[in-house]
Amino acid sequence: MKIVLVALLSVMYLGAGFALADTQKTDPEPLVMTEGSPEVKDAQQQENGSNECWSAKNCTGKILNHKDAHNCKKSDGKSWRNGHTGACTNRL
Repeated sequence: MKIVLVALLSVMYLGAGFALADTQKTDPEPLVMTEGSPEVKDAQQQENGSNECWSAKNCTGKILNHKDAHNCKKSDGKSWRNGHTGACTNRL
């Protein structure tokens, strides 16, 4: 009985080792960035200029973040400067 148990545990241990070795590949597949992925949006935003979310009206005060107008509103920003056109827009 002990021999069967030892043999069973050995097979389980070796099987787990092979499964672990298979998951640790040295050359992982490259990630594919799609048009809507955050990495692509950030890269496009840096190429086009940096948006600015301001803490006060008329693009004054402190810069809260450099993301889009939606995130500026979520950060309680009062105004937003478009990095592409340079126009300042007061948030409602």
